[in-house]
Amino acid sequence: MYDNLLFQNRLTSLLTQEVQTASFPPGVLFHGPARSGKLTVALETARALSCDKTAEWSCSCPACRLHRTLDYPDLFLTGNKNFLPEILAGSQLLLTRPSEARRFFLIRAVKKLLKRFDPLLWEGDEAKLKSAWNHLEALNDLLETLYPPTPIPEAAQLELLLPKIETASQALVKVLPGSGIPIQQVRRLSAWARGTSTQKAKFVILENADKMQESARNALLKILEEPPKGTYFMLLTSQKGAILPTILSRVRALSLVERTSAEQQQLLSTLFHVPTGEVPDLVSYFQAFETDKQGGFEALAETFYTSLTSPVYPFDEQAKFWAEEDNFTAFLQALVKPLASAQPPVREPDRMFRLIQETSTRRDQFNLSASLLIETLFYRTRQIQ
Repeated sequence: MYDNLLFQNRLTSLLTQEVQTASFPPGVLFHGPARSGKLTVALETARALSCDKTAEWSCSCPACRLHRTLDYPDLFLTGNKNFLPEILAGSQLLLTRPSEARRFFLIRAVKKLLKRFDPLLWEGDEAKLKSAWNHLEALNDLLETLYPPTPIPEAAQLELLLPKIETASQALVKVLPGSGIPIQQVRRLSAWARGTSTQKAKFVILENADKMQESARNALLKILEEPPKGTYFMLLTSQKGAILPTILSRVRALSLVERTSAEQQQLLSTLFHVPTGEVPDLVSYFQAFETDKQGGFEALAETFYTSLTSPVYPFDEQAKFWAEEDNFTAFLQALVKPLASAQPPVREPDRMFRLIQETSTRRDQFNLSASLLIETLFYRTRQIQ
């Protein structure tokens, strides 16, 4: 088990022991840097806890077969996430270097998105999905053509199929809530956990749990106080300090380490066939796919600086984009880059650099809204321009 979580040996050893001794707690918080494997470890733990055998990745038991394609019926995923980079990366890899591993990578990347549209999560709010039904149906049908045990389609078929998967995924992303985990979803999941009786283990994975609305946090506290037997709540975050102390007191915090530069280069080379040194780390690798679709963080930074003399704030429509895990940090990095040029975009580049650092710190320490912080930075920059 945990064969697909690399360079997190201390954590995987601990989890393996707890799964094997049936001592894994009902509530955990997996925390660590972006792209450190938080969702991977949560999904693998869910598979291991459901397995009838020894939880090898190739296990043939019914639960493992369902978990490998994220079709296990009692597994729910919710929370903000930047879905497109993984989907686009998986699509490219399958087209250029088709293999079983890459087939599963793409299927799972798309299923992480589709899981957000489970009917339970939208019970009573089905009208909000009206614009998504056609895309949901199309994406499910397209994905079926990739499922094992059918052979991987030929290159010509993939060239037609994969762009359709990308387009449908992009349309669905726009339908998802842009302000964290809604309280209605937490309540529905709590009712499901308490009200359904089954011999199978049940799992709720809350990604970017630090971005939950306050009301949702309070609702989550109630179910974490007395989680139903056989139900596991796994919270994921890159900012442990932004999790309420009352929630921390009800879960076990388990950390994932920042992989070394050498380890990340090995992952990039082995998993994604990136030549050593071409890309600095996993975050940069996935950001490159999003950059292609969003026009580039450098272009957004240029818009920021050139709009300082305009009366209109340029990013009113970007709130959801900033909230995604990697985008806020990537944008701040893009703002920093031109400050060292011969012709910086502001009169006081040193002061601008300090403002950007302060903005990043306020996000990390106080979990303030990314959209609000960038808007505040914009108007504060105007004052020194």
